[in-house]
Amino acid sequence: MRDLPSRLRSRGHPSGGGCMMPPSFDIVLAGRGGQGVIFLSRIIGEAAMLQGLGIRTTETHGMAMRGGSVKCFVRIGDAMGPLFPRGCASLLMALHPDEAPSGSSYLGPAGVMVINTSQMPERTKNPEDMKIITVDAQSLAEKEGVPRSSNLALLGAAAGLEDFPVSSASLESVILSKGPEGIRERNLRIFQLGGENFQQYPGKKTRKP
Repeated sequence: MRDLPSRLRSRGHPSGGGCMMPPSFDIVLAGRGGQGVIFLSRIIGEAAMLQGLGIRTTETHGMAMRGGSVKCFVRIGDAMGPLFPRGCASLLMALHPDEAPSGSSYLGPAGVMVINTSQMPERTKNPEDMKIITVDAQSLAEKEGVPRSSNLALLGAAAGLEDFPVSSASLESVILSKGPEGIRERNLRIFQLGGENFQQYPGKKTRKP
């Protein structure tokens, strides 16, 4: 099993703060039933395994089939189990903007929030206090004729983060192996568009050079 990149190992837990856990890149995926939250966790997990990285996942959900809240926890690295405490996540991916406020409690001081929205949600913290990236993932997916693949546009935006441990090449390889052949290339394009069309709010440098 390979380790996390040295830039993460060298500074302890990548979320910052006092998270006393083995180095891992911890992700919260938050959305609604039908948005592909669990599918997205599988894409990330399979891509991580292609690189030989350790992966742990679990999910919690209410009335997922009726549009209820769904959260999935993904840990990449040396984590012993799939769950982590609030205040320790490296990344929150909010597939629905209304899930961003509740999901933000999991973020560590150095965490980043990536939100599927065309504008800043009113109930999130001040952008000066949190690193936030927004992408209108739904519109990007609809333009490619696959509206249910908005989750891949959000992943594309997240994949460019400086500390994201899974390469875009690995993610693209997994994306091209999923779904009917007729939409695989469009799904790949949606992922790529997400990495090209985003708004970053004030904070530390979060994008790869």
